[in-house]
Amino acid sequence: MQDEKMSFIGIVGNSRTNMAFYMIKSIFIKAGFSPIYSNDNDSIIILKSEKDRQIGLINIMPKDLKSILNLKLNFNIVVYTNIVQEEKTDDVILKFFSSLKNVIILNMDESNCMNLLKGNDKALVMTYGLNNKATITASSLDIGNSIAFNYCLQRELLTVFDNKIEPLEFPVNLNLIGKENIYNSLAAISVALCFGLDINTIRETLAEMRGLERNMEKIYDNKFMIIDNKCINPIDYNLTFETVQHLKYKSIILLNGMGIDFGDDNFKKIIDIILNWSSILGIKNVLFYFDKKYKSIEESIEKIFLNTDFSYNVFFSLSDSIRYCLKILNDDDLLLIMGDDILNGSKDILLKELS
Repeated sequence: MQDEKMSFIGIVGNSRTNMAFYMIKSIFIKAGFSPIYSNDNDSIIILKSEKDRQIGLINIMPKDLKSILNLKLNFNIVVYTNIVQEEKTDDVILKFFSSLKNVIILNMDESNCMNLLKGNDKALVMTYGLNNKATITASSLDIGNSIAFNYCLQRELLTVFDNKIEPLEFPVNLNLIGKENIYNSLAAISVALCFGLDINTIRETLAEMRGLERNMEKIYDNKFMIIDNKCINPIDYNLTFETVQHLKYKSIILLNGMGIDFGDDNFKKIIDIILNWSSILGIKNVLFYFDKKYKSIEESIEKIFLNTDFSYNVFFSLSDSIRYCLKILNDDDLLLIMGDDILNGSKDILLKELS
């Protein structure tokens, strides 16, 4: 391993915007590696050190696995980051993991993770998660408007250069939101340690990380807080609200943006979800933004809210809806922006208004 100039790290997940992938990339750059190549969507990045060692980072979605298998790459490390429960594991995923010969890092809190190891008795397996049986876990969790925990390596680790790392524990601070970022950072730290990177460099990098665009992105955090999260179905809304309940704030102003692609059924489900969470989270006002006038949807909103004392507004201008949000925001409130791609320009408008 020591004589190889090129190492490959694969991060398997269900999103092109995989936070663990960007954490790993950022840690290597902080450690002195420079990007020398990236493809159009940044899913493949080649990094090079001053000593001419190269790291190939590949963000792999399940639909890409067949093509990756055909390349017959020798992955030094593969990380499985999915935390979405699946009833059945795809045959291509099983074939990919059974072909691996080096290090596999699995999220033990995912119910099907051990199924991936069927037919593979060659790879060194490391598990991470909040389960005490995991090789790597987190203790002393403090989840709120930021995250703090202790990274715990519970047994000896062998690096890709055959150096031994004894069991250890150190504090990690993240200026990020959401339990999923604990999983992301456990995976990223483990990869960095496998390559012998300095612990202080790892900690400093993670402390400086900011959320990916529209992925529980903290846009503003001063007198009040503004968070933006892309939501494309009812499941996304429930997951977002589950994360938000750990934050500290006084009340929530919710800006919800939906295009016609949502459909009436999804739209009604989303309003029901908002109403069900409203008393739990302290949602005091909901603003609906549509990029076009939809008479049927306006009538649906009016009908749903007719027998409630819930405060809502409907806008057809994104700028107007954001200005109104800022007008009614009070100190220590949370402005929560949720919805599909019609909200993509929100951050620019907000920063302009706030400046």
